[in-house]
This record gives sequence, C-alpha cells and structure tokens, in this order.
Amino acid sequence: MSGKLYTPLRSPGVPNLLFRIGVMLGILSLTVLVVYFEGGLVDTRRGDTHPDFAGCVYYALITITTVGYGDIVPNTTRARLMDAILLTPIRFLFIFTFFGTAYQLVIERLQEGYRMSRVVEKLHNHVIVCGYGATGKAAVRELLLQGTTADQIVVLDNSEQALSDATDLDSPVVKGDASSEVVLRSVAIERASHVIICPGRDDSAVLISLTAHALNPAAQIIAACRAQENVKLLQRAGAHTIVSAASAGGNLMAAATRHVHLVNTMRDVLTVGGELMIDEREISEDEVGLKPNQIENVAVLRVYRDARYFDVSDMPELVIGDKIVYVGKSNHNNKRTDTK
Repeated sequence: MSGKLYTPLRSPGVPNLLFRIGVMLGILSLTVLVVYFEGGLVDTRRGDTHPDFAGCVYYALITITTVGYGDIVPNTTRARLMDAILLTPIRFLFIFTFFGTAYQLVIERLQEGYRMSRVVEKLHNHVIVCGYGATGKAAVRELLLQGTTADQIVVLDNSEQALSDATDLDSPVVKGDASSEVVLRSVAIERASHVIICPGRDDSAVLISLTAHALNPAAQIIAACRAQENVKLLQRAGAHTIVSAASAGGNLMAAATRHVHLVNTMRDVLTVGGELMIDEREISEDEVGLKPNQIENVAVLRVYRDARYFDVSDMPELVIGDKIVYVGKSNHNNKRTDTK
C-alpha cells in the first residue's frame, strides 16, 4: 500500500463504519415495525390485503431507498400521513448516511490519489523526513529556518498523533511505512536529495536506510541513532551521516561540568536563530591560493579536499574544489537570548 496525503478527517475507521451500519439497520428495523403494525398498506398482487412481515420488509426497503415499485401502497389517510411525515425524514437520513459513507470510502480516496499525484509531480531535490517525533520536528524546523521551502519537505510517518502534529506545516504530510519501497516511491524517493531518518528506533532506522539507499544511492541519507553500537549497522545500511543523539548529548553534558559557556555556544552555533552559525561551502575563485585564516569574516575549522580533510593545525593553501567548514556571524534576524 502506497503512502497517502494525510488529512485530519480521514475515511471512517472500522468502529465508525460499524456504527453507521448499525444506524442504517436500526432505521430499517424501525421502518419495518411501523409499517407492519400500522396496518394501512395493501398488497395489490395479493388481492388488496395487508402485506405479511416479509412484505413489510420489502416495502420498507424500496420506500427508504426511493425505488417505489408501487405494488404495495398506503391505502388510508393515516398511512399516507405516516409516509409523508415519518418515512420521508427516515428516507433522507438513510440516504445521507449511505452516500456519506460511500463518499468517504470511494470518492474521497480518488480525490486523495489525485492530490497525491499532483504533489509528487512538483517534488525535485526535496528532503524526505522519516519520522515526526521530537527529532523530526526539530529537523523540519531547522530546515525551514535554513531556507528550504515547505513544499520541498515531505514528512513521512505512520503514527496518527505524529501526523496530526504535522498538519500545521505547509509541507506535504504523508501517512505510510517509511521502510516500504512502495511508500518511498510514492514520495518520489528517486528524485530526493536528502533523506532524514529519525523513527525513534534503531532497527527501524536501519531498515529505512537500506530501502532508501537501494532506491536512490545518490541521495544523502542522514540517520539518527540511539545506541552507539548501532552506528556501524547504519553505515553498512547506506547512511552517509549518522547522528548519535545519546552520544552527542552525553558529550555536551559532560563538557558542561568543565566549560560553563560551551553548551550555550554550541547550541547557538548549530541553530539558525543564533548569533553564530556553522556552515560549509566550496571556496570561490578569488580565495584560491589563500590560507584559510586569510578568509575574511569567518573562522575556518576544517578544509575538505577530495577524501581528505585538514584541521586547524595543518591547513594548506586553498585550491579549486576545496570545501571549508567555518563559523561566522549569523545573518538571521531572529536572535536568541540565552540565560546567563
């Protein structure tokens, strides 16, 4: 089963569907009892006699479904009034319940399929976020702050609560199992530039990474990992970048016991709303031949050249194709004030 665009009002679930069936059966039963005990009907096929119970069931069905063959008809004023005043509202209630359920089960699904196809057509170099828990929410928030447009972020989850939380986004929100090939294909995995995997379980993350890498080896796969021993599994599954939340959080907490301002500075650097930002870029032509410390307004932390990297102590002169990781002043207007 492929992924579907999530909307809060979805097709009726099994309890709701059973309730509606019970309502329609209750309406039918009430109608049968009323016409049977009222006694104002005649069955023209049987010599103008009142129909038996089976005939009343037949009359009730053809009446509330507006078929009306005319072989059983009301013959008294009271029976005609009953049909006009009592059975007409019952008829409309039955029809609205029936067609309302049919609309949600059939027509709404066709509409959702059409909407899904229109959304997928616009997806190119997009980011798929698999899992919208605490980590997924933070990732989407940062992507938006970094300038990624909402329509190029796809939130994919199978949890009703998580999907409900994501409905405030202008991004496509899709319900489905991110480890399924069919679901990932339905959100154009083959055209995605990045896949962020944060389902909350390492085994799920490994399976999603394997599936995503098989479908699009060119996509950058970024996975969250809870247990340090599972990092190698994610690497083998095709994840290019692995963020161990427990390890990173533990390192910062330990560092905070010795360095008072380190945690606040790191948080400031890693979020778009801070006064400092950490970023990476390829060097420009006018920076070729310079030492990294000669680049203005940034502090270069590392230089990447092909498969190698150089740290602060041994940074070479820059050449075409080098990428630098640097810290600089943020241009974001929304400054965050940390508690001192």
